[in-house]
Amino acid sequence: MVRSPLVSAAMCLLLAGCSTEFTPQTCATDDACGSGLVCEVRVGQPVCVAATDAALHIGSSAPLSGPNQALGTDMKLGMSLAFDAQNAAGGIRGRQLVLDFRDDAYDPDTAEANVRALLDVQPGTGMVKCPSTDTSVVAGQAPVSTTPLDRGPNAVLALLGNVGTPTMVLTAPVTLETGTLFFGAFTGATPILRDTTAGPCHQYVFNVRASYADEARAALEYFFDLQVPDYTHILSFDQNDTYGQAGYSGLVAAYTAIKGGFTPPPADPTTPFPRFRYTRNDETTVPAQVTAAAAYLGTLLAADTANHTIGILMTDTYGPAADFITGLRQWQYANDAQQTMLQKATRLTLDFINVSFVGPNALAARLQQAGTVAAPQGPVAYTASVIVSQVVPNYQSDSSDGVLAYNKAVLAAGATPSFTSLEGYIDAQIFIAGLLAHAGPFSPEPLVAGFEDLSSLSLGLGASAGFSSTSHNYSKTVWGTALNASAGFQNQYFWSEGVALQMYQ
Repeated sequence: MVRSPLVSAAMCLLLAGCSTEFTPQTCATDDACGSGLVCEVRVGQPVCVAATDAALHIGSSAPLSGPNQALGTDMKLGMSLAFDAQNAAGGIRGRQLVLDFRDDAYDPDTAEANVRALLDVQPGTGMVKCPSTDTSVVAGQAPVSTTPLDRGPNAVLALLGNVGTPTMVLTAPVTLETGTLFFGAFTGATPILRDTTAGPCHQYVFNVRASYADEARAALEYFFDLQVPDYTHILSFDQNDTYGQAGYSGLVAAYTAIKGGFTPPPADPTTPFPRFRYTRNDETTVPAQVTAAAAYLGTLLAADTANHTIGILMTDTYGPAADFITGLRQWQYANDAQQTMLQKATRLTLDFINVSFVGPNALAARLQQAGTVAAPQGPVAYTASVIVSQVVPNYQSDSSDGVLAYNKAVLAAGATPSFTSLEGYIDAQIFIAGLLAHAGPFSPEPLVAGFEDLSSLSLGLGASAGFSSTSHNYSKTVWGTALNASAGFQNQYFWSEGVALQMYQ
């Protein structure tokens, strides 16, 4: 029987004349070790150690406080459910999974500090390894470091499910510079995660969700299906930072791909769609944007006597989203002089699509609580004509393996299900599958090839879901879900890369 170094040393101390000197058994995989032992690197050498001494620590940074705390709370719930289930089933061949979750309140500087602590960042020597480290990713923002950064001895194995784009543009460069996996981030942004910004360090990025560009493409196809005529009838309500820009850029790219360009040329080529922006973590900046959007719509109505169908893509979070939707509806149905002159209640059709990051369940709850607005045809629910774009299946109706397992876990935990926690659960399930497929000591570098070779899992994310050596984007599938008056979600459309939009009704 193979004993661990610690067990051998203890036995020697109990035996008279026994030397405490011993040679730990070297290994290449867990199979080379005995029962209860696993192969891990100790003092630079792979040796057999007790599985109970080889827990796998995984880090995450997200908002657990502040106005967007529902996003981080739900992501943590989903990942924890998956980790708890795997630990109950024996962990990773005896190793327990430990989620080290830090609150960043959706503040970029706090998020960066969290990640530096999770990775036990140490100053390196020589040149930086990633171009995203010493080059500003965002105009006017200082780079994360002008010198190399290394993983410290107490670094977590990987970062999983970090929340947000403005936080990501600081946390991802730190993570990649240290050669650590940045897995399943809760953002569909392109910079760093889906382009060449990080150079060779991009190998450490693994995206699970579809991108904001994918969501914008699906939304535009849906708007055109509703007979939205052109770009002058498509508005953007977005957060005034990298997150909002990611959504807006996706909208521009999608329109160009579908229509071949903007005709007639817009007055401002850099901002072709009418755009209304609020400040992150500050809902008091929303009313001014409602006023500005209302003024634009009033101008459209005043220009002719036709009816106008408007598509509004919202790259936002649940608080500002609810404020913008309720504010614009109240303006549309207000019994004022403008109503008499423009007939905005009957001539305007407004359709709202929020990208997935919004916090679908929190948004639905806020709009349900807001109730209805008085309209000429009777009360109109604030949830009416509001869609949330999803990057995971509808947990209320889907019967795929991933959703069934999630719903069972949520029920057993006595928790409330949500799209965000489902995403965290799926992220963790894919991550766990990669860990289970790896046979040797755990460190970031060998896990890269392992995830690239990971077999497709039956999680309901589409037949083409999976990683490869040429693509670290697991899913490119989008579901459009319409809100109803009881804050439920009804499937409206389905989109996948290379497949035309499909309507459920």
